[in-house]
Amino acid sequence: MAASAGYFAIGHRSIQLIPVNLRKPNYKPPLSRARKIPPPKEDSYCLTDELNIAAIDFGTTSVSVSYITKGDKKFSMLSLDNKESSRVCNALLLKKEDNGKMKVEAFGSVARNNFITMRSAEHHTHIYFERIKMLLRREKLVNRDTVVESFSGDKFYLVEVIAFILKQLKDLLIEHLSCTVKPLMTTDFDWVITVPAIWDARGKRMMREAAYLAGLLTEYGGISKFTPVSHHSLPLPDEFNLDRLSLALEPESAALYSQKTVGDQIKSDPDTAIIHHPTDYMLHENIPTGNAWGGTQVNEAFSKILEDMVNDPGFKKFLASGEHTKNMADIIKIFYSEFESEKLIFGMEMDQTKEIRIALPTGFAKFYDEALKAGVKRRSGIDYEDDRVYIFEKVVESELFGPALNGIIECTLQAIEDNDTDLSTFYLVGGFGGCSYVHKKVKAAIEKSFHGQGRSCNVIVPPTPQLAVATGAAMWRRNPKNIKARRSDATYGIEQEEYRCTNVFSVFLEKGELVQADEVITTSLVPLKQSDEQAQITIYSTPNLGVQYTEDKNGKSTVKKIGQLVIDIPNPDNLPKEKRQIDITMDFSGTEIEAKAEYHITGEENYQVH
Repeated sequence: MAASAGYFAIGHRSIQLIPVNLRKPNYKPPLSRARKIPPPKEDSYCLTDELNIAAIDFGTTSVSVSYITKGDKKFSMLSLDNKESSRVCNALLLKKEDNGKMKVEAFGSVARNNFITMRSAEHHTHIYFERIKMLLRREKLVNRDTVVESFSGDKFYLVEVIAFILKQLKDLLIEHLSCTVKPLMTTDFDWVITVPAIWDARGKRMMREAAYLAGLLTEYGGISKFTPVSHHSLPLPDEFNLDRLSLALEPESAALYSQKTVGDQIKSDPDTAIIHHPTDYMLHENIPTGNAWGGTQVNEAFSKILEDMVNDPGFKKFLASGEHTKNMADIIKIFYSEFESEKLIFGMEMDQTKEIRIALPTGFAKFYDEALKAGVKRRSGIDYEDDRVYIFEKVVESELFGPALNGIIECTLQAIEDNDTDLSTFYLVGGFGGCSYVHKKVKAAIEKSFHGQGRSCNVIVPPTPQLAVATGAAMWRRNPKNIKARRSDATYGIEQEEYRCTNVFSVFLEKGELVQADEVITTSLVPLKQSDEQAQITIYSTPNLGVQYTEDKNGKSTVKKIGQLVIDIPNPDNLPKEKRQIDITMDFSGTEIEAKAEYHITGEENYQVH
């Protein structure tokens, strides 16, 4: 599942290399292939407790931080939001200062409440953001120059907004530890940030750059002002201590957490065990699949209902009727505060709660009063009275929760069907996944599918499912080789110009291929011309199989650029180009692509993470 949808961690007793056949009948093999270098043989998988680890679960709607310090055995959650909660809404309120810098005035639900109740005179001095992560979905053309608009109406570079949020989380952790017996600095930590498995290299690169800007890997403090949006490209951030930052995949993190916590429960009370916990396992990641169905889509469904009732798509008339920022604060209060609370109550207590009741802000209710009265007459299952909207159970189930649940169930059943492994245990995690109503519906759908085949299964919600991803990410960093292998989500390669024809796509890895831990792939090039003193190697990807060229017959690109290696290749001894070898090595075994170019004559290297 994607970030907001919760995650299914699929458990089985032993690891099987699942055959994946994605090739169509008209598949064409690559004209050029790099070679795999087998991983070194190891007797055991490395586990270290000599690291300080901090993992940030940067969710669509919420964020949380898990950490562990050297020698500790237990993972801890950082209390956020005025020390009241370990998982808070992903909301940030900044205040403009006279020197052009920005000060974080509030974070989480405190930021939301402050923005909603803010005086009109304060609006021009503050900037508010909430739920920006969904801009990074695979289908979006996101790059480092992507611009996002705040709820205050101003525009900023998305990577810098993310950096401010990461910096705030970092500062809260360091401040918390300064009051304990183990005061630590930012650079004492290995940092982990979670990302959805379905993100491509651009979204992952965005998070890595945001971490550099946030100061996660240095002691300089981090971002303090925004770069004015212009037609010029955003400057590249300085990169330090690259190996102290990792990106963890959300489903993997959730799986590690679920297997560990459920296993601990069984060990402490074996008589209550309903599954057999594997005692010796490694996770095997298949091709990332998922969708964006989750709690956010329930909110969007409610917005659609309300927009239809007042006959005003996007509430444009209301937003244009007065002060835009103040009216936007009313919209936020309806969807992110009032409805969010009612949604949680219905989801956790569906047996006692038969309807959702939304209190509308006075300004909103007054503006749309006649439209709301007319709207409830046009449809059944919804009522409006005394500035409140009442949504009856049948509408909540069919129109609010229904589409999101159907999307999750359809995607999950398809994933089960596509796997040849004998699956038996499913873990449902995340804020939405931990909801009783969601668990009930998803459990029923999976069990029905299994029972129809004469099989049995278990659908389990582990303890504190909303914290599973953050804690699991910290677990993964402590022992990354718990993930034995991954399958490639796309086809990756470079352009090979040594052949008689141009634009040959030299493939390093095809979509669906299995990459073992510590396995790297390499090829060698020589300069195109004898006079070349610099080589530029562009790295491409495509979601397709059978791509042989970087351009089709009409000159249209068949691949997309995801990175570039630039390396100096001087030739002081005037050697022939055939002896000026450049080795290109890519490591796909982690959550990011690590690429390196090395020039044999000088030993110079260029290293990139994507």
